[in-house]
Amino acid sequence: MTSAVARLRELPEAFTFAGFCKLTRLSNQAAAVWLARWKEKGLIEAAGERARVYFNKLKCNEVDGSLRVAALLFEYPSAMLCGESVLHASGWITQIPASLSVAVLSRRSYVSLHGFEIHGRPLSWFKKVHPAVDPAPDKRIYGLRALPPPLALADLYGDAKGWHPDVDDLDIPQEDVASVGTAATLLGVALPASLARQVSARKASPQSPSQPGRITG
Repeated sequence: MTSAVARLRELPEAFTFAGFCKLTRLSNQAAAVWLARWKEKGLIEAAGERARVYFNKLKCNEVDGSLRVAALLFEYPSAMLCGESVLHASGWITQIPASLSVAVLSRRSYVSLHGFEIHGRPLSWFKKVHPAVDPAPDKRIYGLRALPPPLALADLYGDAKGWHPDVDDLDIPQEDVASVGTAATLLGVALPASLARQVSARKASPQSPSQPGRITG
């Protein structure tokens, strides 16, 4: 145990399998055995079931969100906050998501990570939304680049396997209603009929910017 603790103290709060092998000069097989033993003893925590990122519990007894986001971006550099996580952070829904929804570049298989719901999106999707995503650090949500709420909502309705919010549960600022329609057109998504009517009405009679208000279902 003393040897294990000494090695762990040399490691940062979060480290990768490859980084561990390089530091210790262990073979992949030997490193896997060491890490499995440490995990059983509660000395480290894996970022996910098949993730090759680990958290050093000697240096961070409680793994905070920033470390989990760092692990996410290591595995998925393209990760972007999307879906209900954006809507809740923006006040469009009150229901608190159980995990953060993130869009990543599509691949054949995905590594699950604790605290995140992974949604694969093709490169063409990323190219469409890229101009609307503000890359500025102060515009990030939970440390991640984020879709604007109108695009996040349209994307939800376009995901056949995803959660589709009830229009009656949405609290959309009036100044953003038309943008929801624009986002749906950009992504080629059909909005629910009641929401589509709100979009059409908003475009037909735009409200004064001095009276933004909100629209609910």
